[in-house]
Amino acid sequence: MQWHQNCLVPHIMQTHNKKILIADESGFSRVCAAILEKEGYETNAVVDIHQADPDRDGSCNNVGLVITSFPYGIRFLEKLKSRNIPTIILLDAMNNDILLKLEQFDKTLSHCMIKPIDYHKFRALVSQAMSRDCAREPQ
Repeated sequence: MQWHQNCLVPHIMQTHNKKILIADESGFSRVCAAILEKEGYETNAVVDIHQADPDRDGSCNNVGLVITSFPYGIRFLEKLKSRNIPTIILLDAMNNDILLKLEQFDKTLSHCMIKPIDYHKFRALVSQAMSRDCAREPQ
């Protein structure tokens, strides 16, 4: 496996070229941002996801990962489909309706986790997604 110089190496805290965009209710956004910033990531929370337009407001500039919940962030994710940004979608439960809705997203870039999340697994998934993003960057 080839590592880009800015990728997170396990147990070593360092900064990254790309930030993590958290598009969720404010309570989770604060907790999520605190956890990820402790791991060395730069985060940005979208204040009002229903008004956010990644094509117009620049909220997705330099973003390596988007974290949101379903159904809260589904419209925002639909706007991001053409950008090929890895996403973590948090769910309260899984059912066929949700699966059908999520089918429209790239399965190699989208990951789902059921709430309440296991923060150890969450951090590992974030690290994996950001490492893949680093691997896609030109060297």
